[in-house]
Amino acid sequence: LMRAAAARSLPSLFLKPVQTGVPDSDGAFVARAAGCQHVVGEHAAAAGLSTSGPSPSAASATPPPQRALTLFAWRPAVSPHVAVEREGRGVSDAELRRATVAEIDRFAAALAASPMADGLPDALALVETAGGVASPSPSRSLQCDALPTALPTAKLAEAPRATETPLPALLVGDAALGGISATVCAAELLRSRGHALHEVVLFEPGGGGGLGNAEAIGAALGVRVRSLPAPPPLPEPLDGWWEEVGAHFAELLDGLPRACTPLPAQPRLAAASSSGAG
Repeated sequence: LMRAAAARSLPSLFLKPVQTGVPDSDGAFVARAAGCQHVVGEHAAAAGLSTSGPSPSAASATPPPQRALTLFAWRPAVSPHVAVEREGRGVSDAELRRATVAEIDRFAAALAASPMADGLPDALALVETAGGVASPSPSRSLQCDALPTALPTAKLAEAPRATETPLPALLVGDAALGGISATVCAAELLRSRGHALHEVVLFEPGGGGGLGNAEAIGAALGVRVRSLPAPPPLPEPLDGWWEEVGAHFAELLDGLPRACTPLPAQPRLAAASSSGAG
């Protein structure tokens, strides 16, 4: 999605609130794929992550630019709650939600303040979980409980009174045998916690589709299920895969619900959360 936004020169933010297994970094990987800067918060920097990639002035001619951001990080390549046990530097759910919403709010404010805001029809903010829907957060609560389900519309769109706009959830489902149950359970857990399920994406090895997961999941959940070829294993380059699937991500980007109403000098902000079934 970040690469699809980059192809249109759309301002975009990839936000990774929680990362373990440093020096591995999803934010840095996304930044390389999208050709943007990866920025790290103070907590993530203490784990050894550092800002990398092109500077904002080089990343985009239309401010504010694309960027990826990692807020909290730990070195052990384990679940976040175990990483906290081993390394310390714990983070509460309230702090996690507050920091996540604050960064999206900061991104939206930068859009509104941009001298080129009138020429920016859209923007993207994407929040990615650490693990699946029911994976533990640093505090041991579930990811679906720890991360925000909605954004304060008053902050985003300068509404006359405070309201909340749901964050559309993009669920990366399981295309393997047994994946129907895992994906439906993850989706229903998201919904039970107040998350607005927008779409399910399956990555099928070799194009796949033979197990019928997409059809069964779509019938059970009543949402679109998009089946795409799986990306090649790292460290193989993604260019060939992107040529095959780029149009699908552009369509997915177009279909995201907007989190605020267009106002003078402010583009629409499509803010989504992304989580996995496993």
